[in-house]
Amino acid sequence: MAISGYFKALSSAAWLKAFVIAVCLTIVALEGWRDWSERREEFTQIEAEMANLAKSLVQHAEDTFELADAILVDIVDRIEYDGATTNVITQMDGFLAERIQTLRRFKSLTVYGEDGTLLGSSLPGHRYKVNGKDLSFFRHHSTSASNSWYFGPLIRDPLGSDWILTISRRFSRADGSFGGVVVASIPHLYFSSFFGRFDVGARGTITLFHTDGTLLSRYPSREAAIGRNTAYEPWFKIGVATGAFEYLSPIDGLQRIGGYQRNHIFPIGVLASVSREEALAGWNREFIFRTIGVSLLVTVIACLGWSLSWQLKRREKAEAELSVLAATDGLTGLANRRTFDKALEAEWLRAARHNMPLSLLLMDIDRFKRFNDSYGHQAGDKCLQMVARILAGAMKRPGDLVARYGGEEIAMLLPATNPDGAAAVAEDVRSRVEALAIPHDGNLPACVLTISIGTATLRPSFELVNADPKMLISLADQALYQAKLKGRNQVSIADAA
Repeated sequence: MAISGYFKALSSAAWLKAFVIAVCLTIVALEGWRDWSERREEFTQIEAEMANLAKSLVQHAEDTFELADAILVDIVDRIEYDGATTNVITQMDGFLAERIQTLRRFKSLTVYGEDGTLLGSSLPGHRYKVNGKDLSFFRHHSTSASNSWYFGPLIRDPLGSDWILTISRRFSRADGSFGGVVVASIPHLYFSSFFGRFDVGARGTITLFHTDGTLLSRYPSREAAIGRNTAYEPWFKIGVATGAFEYLSPIDGLQRIGGYQRNHIFPIGVLASVSREEALAGWNREFIFRTIGVSLLVTVIACLGWSLSWQLKRREKAEAELSVLAATDGLTGLANRRTFDKALEAEWLRAARHNMPLSLLLMDIDRFKRFNDSYGHQAGDKCLQMVARILAGAMKRPGDLVARYGGEEIAMLLPATNPDGAAAVAEDVRSRVEALAIPHDGNLPACVLTISIGTATLRPSFELVNADPKMLISLADQALYQAKLKGRNQVSIADAA
């Protein structure tokens, strides 16, 4: 009930403000939801593009290593077919150089003997000068009888100083014993150069990883990063085949959005990524423009709504003031005759419906004309105001009504009040007015301001619902007349009709 009453009490201006606020919040919420959805879609699209790019590039790396392995298989077959002797191997330099001449992605093809000595190479001038027995690929093949390829870790080229990736195979002698190793080396800069053909923005990167976390190659190239292990980084998960995510680069500290793809044959993976700032730059610009537009729209709506609300509030205030003026007496602040007539009719019908008594007190200031003649009309007005305050203070219930009936006559309507109750209220009012002790030399013998009161009480029956309630006024008026005849300053009770 309290909440319901509160909402009913809200003015039209307050409702308009609430509506404007609701509209503005709705616009902001819908625009925010749309922006969030579009941003999520933008992220999803960027991640999908990076994942697809990583998938394509890891396929290229796979093709590169498969091509290298095919060449190694051919070389191993030739060596083993011809006997795998030192003379056979040392005569293969021309063949090795011819095989690698058109394959720019490879740096060299080399053959190491059973003791690790370099016996043949596509790069001339290194025979017998290099020994690879301590290199990982040689140690692997010399201790393993497997004839499959071996993908070695990133190492410094024994024929130079740059970083290379190696794939190797062992070859056997006629009796099946270990004869040596054939190695194809690929410079890490090849992949860096190839990755540079793809547009990932000014701050994007494409990186080739070993599945153990070692950084094998990177575009743009950064020498200090080559060989760094990133397996400890939270975004790098060994064994994860594919994925798209946002991460903080351990190399340059930039926030990026990347897609990772691991190869299912070789222990490598490619991470293609773009700078988060660059990737969302277009969306951010549109977001700023949309935010400014929505802010302007909401501001205009709010300003117009507040302006209309202010004007409506002024109008409601003026209408309320007019309503008060129309319902009250300007001098005393009591209800006027028109308000009294409406209240009398309403209470008469209510009393008839509920079979309750309705009482009326009709009061008149004794010898008020003499008071005005003696003390002036301003004093008379002040006298009326003081009496009005006394009568207003005598009302005990919300349904009671005091009204200026005319001139110095004042009426008090008391719903659900029996004759005794009405007489008690009348006597209380009379005594309070007399207690004011307002001098009135023309009102003998009291010589102070007094009032005479006539009371009347009726209990309208259902048969008398349509009767004129003025009969109650007539009875109270007759009682008032009797009070004046009896000497004034007293209460007279009308006989029930």
